[in-house]
Amino acid sequence: MEFTFTLSLKDLFFIVGIFAVAFVTYYLIKILKKLYSVLDSLQVLVNRNKENINNTLDILPKLVENVNKIASNIEAKGSEISNIVSSADEVAATIDDIVSTISDVISAFSQFKSLFSKKRYKIKR
Repeated sequence: MEFTFTLSLKDLFFIVGIFAVAFVTYYLIKILKKLYSVLDSLQVLVNRNKENINNTLDILPKLVENVNKIASNIEAKGSEISNIVSSADEVAATIDDIVSTISDVISAFSQFKSLFSKKRYKIKR
C-alpha cells in the first residue's frame, strides 16, 4: 500500500490564504479590543469631569466677551498712542529747529566778536 499525497500550487495558496486571514482577523480583534478599552477610559474620564466641562462651557461666552472688550480697548489706546508718537515727532522736529537756530546765532556772535577783538595782528618785516 502506497500512500501519495499531492499538493498543488493552488492548494498551497489556499492554505497560506487561510492562515493569513486568520492572522489578520486575530490582530484586528486585538486592535478593536484596545480601541474599546481606550474609548471606555475616555468615557469614564468625561463622566468624572462632566461638571467641570459644563462649568467651562458656561464661562466661555463671558470669556469671549471680555476678550473682545479688551481688544477694543487696546485698539482705542493704540490710536491714542499713535497720536502721542506723532506729537512727540513734531516736538522733536521743533526742538531740532530751535537748536539749529541757536547754533546759527551763537556762530554769528562768535564771528562778530572776532571782528572786535582786542588782538591786533602785526605784520612782520
